[in-house]
Amino acid sequence: MRIRCEDNVMAEALGMAGQGRPIFQAVLTPHRSMSRRGMFVVFGVMATGSLLVTSLMWRLGAMPVIGFNGADLILAVTLYGMNMRGAKASEVIVLTDEALTITRTTPGGRRSEVRLEAGWLRVDVEEQAGTNPIVSVANREARQIVGMALGDAERRDFADALKAAIHRMRSPRFDNPQTRG
Repeated sequence: MRIRCEDNVMAEALGMAGQGRPIFQAVLTPHRSMSRRGMFVVFGVMATGSLLVTSLMWRLGAMPVIGFNGADLILAVTLYGMNMRGAKASEVIVLTDEALTITRTTPGGRRSEVRLEAGWLRVDVEEQAGTNPIVSVANREARQIVGMALGDAERRDFADALKAAIHRMRSPRFDNPQTRG
């Protein structure tokens, strides 16, 4: 999870430049511990092992094993590919003075956007024994579940950061030089 609160670059990229200065911005992406290069290394090792097993089975005359070995390799490559494709999904959350905008992008590139007015925003963390907490953002009109790609601790950290940003939005600190002592 990456949280950015410093600039307006992400809001401009999402076409939200006219909606006020961002107070809080977060890009939530699924965690993948393996890079594309690592995936190709794993594929190479799997193909080499499959080739060794296939050649041994060929020499022993066990022809049906060769087909099952090939099917296993194809299945593994397909599942790894689906897992890596899922890493393209993202959730961008931008809080401004007027609204909280949630922009979700699917692994296929389809983008959807939800806008919640900032007046009555609240962040809820639902704890249930044996499951990850559910983080939701709600106002009087709607409720949206956010951060489903995050782990247990990351969801709590995200909820705390978003709560703090909403608190800062509602309780601004004004620096008046005339009141300084």
